[in-house]
Amino acid sequence: MKNTQPVNPRKSDIRRNRTNIQPLAIAAEISGYCDIGMKREALRLARKVFKKRRISPEEFFEAIRAIGVHSDFQRFKPQIEAAYGRQSRRFKSWARAGMLYMYATLRDWETAAQFVSVPRAASAGEMFFSMEVLLASEKLEDAEQLAAKCQTAFRLAKDPSDKSFLIETLAPFFARTHRWDEAIATWQQAPLDQPFRRDALSGIVKIHLGRAWEGIERGLHVLSDLRQKPNNEDRIALPNNDIGLTRGAERQLLKFKRGIEKLLPQKLRKELGMKTETN
Repeated sequence: MKNTQPVNPRKSDIRRNRTNIQPLAIAAEISGYCDIGMKREALRLARKVFKKRRISPEEFFEAIRAIGVHSDFQRFKPQIEAAYGRQSRRFKSWARAGMLYMYATLRDWETAAQFVSVPRAASAGEMFFSMEVLLASEKLEDAEQLAAKCQTAFRLAKDPSDKSFLIETLAPFFARTHRWDEAIATWQQAPLDQPFRRDALSGIVKIHLGRAWEGIERGLHVLSDLRQKPNNEDRIALPNNDIGLTRGAERQLLKFKRGIEKLLPQKLRKELGMKTETN
């Protein structure tokens, strides 16, 4: 259900090393280029950062952000992994969220899961990508813990961008766990001037389609029972024609079902916590 947006590492809780002026200046330069759309300059500096023997967390996050906004992580993945691998254990602890962003964006859920830390998730962006990974990996207990943390963060959030990220963290969790009323109520709070407007609006529609699909399934189950025990005494129907009425109702429901399944295939039904052929 996700329309993943470019990473914004500036929203992350980076620990600042104010004594290292040059790395902070480089990070600020990348950020400036990225913000005003100077793609070539931002990516040039990102490449320069990844070639350095020692990198600051600020440089790393801004370089990651530049790639998320202006390029493709698949192209830069070898450089990012090599740069990250050269750094200290302390750096890796600080920069963990950056690697999470990359692998989650690439849909490499198994590798991304290694960088998820529910207790340490502090920024709206990290919570968003962490939830994506947990839901994709079927780690619903961890997702429940993250959702509780996200609800607290949402109540305190002031920035519209943070609120948008947190809504798109919570609502898919509620949808996946079949708490549809909560999912709709959460998506209805989404600020539609933010990038996740499509996810919020389409998420609500998908839930209504899911309810219709489940209503059809219940109706087909009832009709199946009626077909086994037709009502041949119904004065409205022609003699022995009750089974024909049942089959007609089944054909109508199956027509609706096929139409909904075109809009809501099995993958999307799973994201809504609905019964599928594999669960």
